[in-house]
Amino acid sequence: MAESLLSQDVAPVTRSGPLARIRVMVRLRFRVMWNTLTRHPWQLVGAIIGVLYGLGILTMVLIGLVALSVADPAPARIALILAGSALVLGWMIGPILFSGMDRTLDPARLVMFPMRPDTQLAGIAVSGLLGVPGIVTIFAAAATAVTWFRSPLAVVAALLLAPVAAVTCVLASQLLVTAMSRLAGSRRFREVIGAVVLLLLVLIGPLMAGIGAGISGIMNLLPGIAEGLSWTPLGAVWAVPAEIAAGHGLLALAKLAIALATVPALFAAWRPLYLANIGTVSSGTRATARAGTGWFARFPASPRGAIAARAMTYWLRDPRYLQNILIVIVMPVVLGFASRGAELPIMFTASTVLVAALLPLAIFTDLSYDGTAFSTHVLRGVRGIDDRLGRLWANAIITVPAVLIIAVVTSVIVGRVDQLPTLLGVSGAVMLSGFGIASVSSAIFVMPVPQSGENPFASKPGAGVLSLVGTAGSFGSLFVLTLPTTGLAIAAGITNQPLWVWLTFAVGLLTGGLFCWLGVRLGARIFDRKAPDLLERLSAQG
Repeated sequence: MAESLLSQDVAPVTRSGPLARIRVMVRLRFRVMWNTLTRHPWQLVGAIIGVLYGLGILTMVLIGLVALSVADPAPARIALILAGSALVLGWMIGPILFSGMDRTLDPARLVMFPMRPDTQLAGIAVSGLLGVPGIVTIFAAAATAVTWFRSPLAVVAALLLAPVAAVTCVLASQLLVTAMSRLAGSRRFREVIGAVVLLLLVLIGPLMAGIGAGISGIMNLLPGIAEGLSWTPLGAVWAVPAEIAAGHGLLALAKLAIALATVPALFAAWRPLYLANIGTVSSGTRATARAGTGWFARFPASPRGAIAARAMTYWLRDPRYLQNILIVIVMPVVLGFASRGAELPIMFTASTVLVAALLPLAIFTDLSYDGTAFSTHVLRGVRGIDDRLGRLWANAIITVPAVLIIAVVTSVIVGRVDQLPTLLGVSGAVMLSGFGIASVSSAIFVMPVPQSGENPFASKPGAGVLSLVGTAGSFGSLFVLTLPTTGLAIAAGITNQPLWVWLTFAVGLLTGGLFCWLGVRLGARIFDRKAPDLLERLSAQG
C-alpha cells in the first residue's frame, strides 16, 4: 500500500526540488498511518492512548522542570544533563529492544522511486521528527527553558537548541537502527535481544536494591558523570543553557560547537549505512556464505575435535545455549546485590560454586538440543568416548575461564584472597564432578527441549517431570560426590590454616578429576549401548 501511495504522490514532483519531495514523504507517512488507524479501530484506540501518554509525560516533565527552576542551579544542571543524555540513549536503544519504530519509509520501499538518497534520508528524518515521540521530545527540550528563567540568554539558548536536541535524538536512533537493520531481521538476533531484556528484568530488583543501599555514594558520583557527559554528543546540547546560566561563556561556546557538530556527524555516519542497505535491497540477493571453517579449523581433525567444534559453535551462536551463559553474568551480580555486610563473602562464594555447577550440568540437555541431527552420530558410528569428550571439551572452554575469573574477582572484592585456593578447590570439585554426572545423565535422559528456531525460553510438553527428576538426580549426585571437599572447605574457613586451605584445593581437584573420568567412561559405555534408542526418542520428540 505504501508503494502505491508513494507512486501517486511522487509523480507530480519528480522534477521538483528536494523540499517538495521531503514534503511528499512526510505526507505519505501520515497518510499510511491514518489509513491504518481508520481500518483498524483498536490501533486507533492505541494511538489515542499513545498521544495521551505523551501528553502525560510532557506534563510530568514540565512539573519537574518547574521544581528544578526554584532549586539551586547546580542540581538543576546535573539533572538536566543526565536526563537529556538518557533521552538520547533511549531513542537509540528503544527501537531495537522493543521493535517500536515506524518503518513505513525504509530503503526497501523507497529504492525504486526517483529520489536521491540524501532526499530520502532527510525525508525519513523529518518524518521521524514529526511523529508523536519526536513532537514530545521537541516540547520537552523546549520546556527546559523554564529551568533557566533567571537567565534570559539561557532561556533563549534552550528554546533555540530544542530542535537540535530532537534532531540529535532522531538521527542517533536512525543511525543505530540502520546499522542493526540486517541483524534485526534475523530470528537469532531477536532471540538474543529477548534474552538481554529478560536479563535486565532479572537484574532490575537487585540493581534497585543496591542503588537504594548505596544512594549516598551514587549521588556523589553524579556531578562527575554529568560533567563528563556534557562534553559528549549525548549531553552537550543540554549543557549549553546551563553553562550560560552559570556565566561560563567559553564553556558554553565549546559545548555549543559539539552540539551543532553532532547533527552533521550523525547524518554523515548514517548516510553510508543507508546506501549499503539500498544496495542490498536493489541487488535482490544477499550472500550468506561464510569464509573459512570457523571453530573446525581450531580443533584437531578427529571425531572428538569435530564434535567439540560443533558444540563450541552452538555455545556461541545458539540462543538456547546463550541463555546458560547468562547465568555467569547474572549469578554473582544478583547474589552480590542481595547480600549485606557479613553475608557478602558467603553469597559471593555461593555464586562461584553455583556457576561451577550449573554450566557443566548444561551438557545434560546437549544431546536433546541436537534433535534429529544426532542421526549423523549413529550413522557414522561415532564412539561414545569421542561424543562425551567432544561435548565436555567445548563446555570446559566456556566454564573453566568463567569459574576462574569469578572466583578471583569475588575473592578480591570481599578481601579474602587467602581463601582463594579453598574456593578454587570447591569450585573445581563441583565443576569436574558436574562434567562426569552430565556425561552419564545425558546418555540416559532425552529431555523435551525447544527445537532450533523455537523460542529458547518456551517449555515443551512433558519437560516438567523429566526436568525435575533429572535436576534432582544430578544435583543430588553432585552434592554427595563433593561432600569430602565441602568438609575440608568448612574446616579451612573456620581455622584459616593454610594446611586446610591447600588440602581443600588438592582434594577438590583430585576427586573432581576422578569423578569426571569415571563419569565420562560410564557415559561413553551407556552411549555406545543406547545410541539407536536415543535417536528414536529424539526423532519422536522432533
